Amino acid sequence: MSMQALFRVVAPTLAALALAACASVSSAPVGAFKVGDAYEVALGREWSDISAVMTGKTKKVRLLSIDGPLLNRLYLTDGLVPGDYLIKPAAKERPTPVIRQDMSATERLEFVTDSVAALEYQRVQLARPRAAKFGEAPAVRFDLNAQTKEGLDMRGTGVIAQKDGKIYVLLYLAPAEHYFQVTLPEVETVMASARLS
Repeated sequence: MSMQALFRVVAPTLAALALAACASVSSAPVGAFKVGDAYEVALGREWSDISAVMTGKTKKVRLLSIDGPLLNRLYLTDGLVPGDYLIKPAAKERPTPVIRQDMSATERLEFVTDSVAALEYQRVQLARPRAAKFGEAPAVRFDLNAQTKEGLDMRGTGVIAQKDGKIYVLLYLAPAEHYFQVTLPEVETVMASARLS
């Protein structure tokens, strides 16, 4: 998909979001960004905190963007416990994945991919799961691929860890063409800076 086609797909939604949410979007400036009681990350550039304006928002998930939610979004979760979700269900008839007690590493990764699918992305595929660190905690790093309903290719990367019975997720999503690669170095820095207290 060309940049012009990409712009035609996302421009109307971006304009609507901008008009509807101007007062609710706040700055996430360079420096320490506290996610919750458990940890913080270091931002190397200014992001926008769009948590308050996104559908499916929860108290334990912060959502940051540089260029707007359709062009890049970074999910940062506080410690999720059984019954918590990454994406709040829009209706009882359409439940979203929840954290369960004693989830295996594979089940935690499925929780992430199923949550991305709940955002109405299609063909969500996990790629390259590998050992990593979330601060000092052992974690799993992963990549993923998906498509929007309109056929726009999306890429993602993230890290998931469990500590003291709580699950922590950092997940980045952006269009595969241009936006993912352009902001990936900043996302890598943010992920490497995560420190659990």
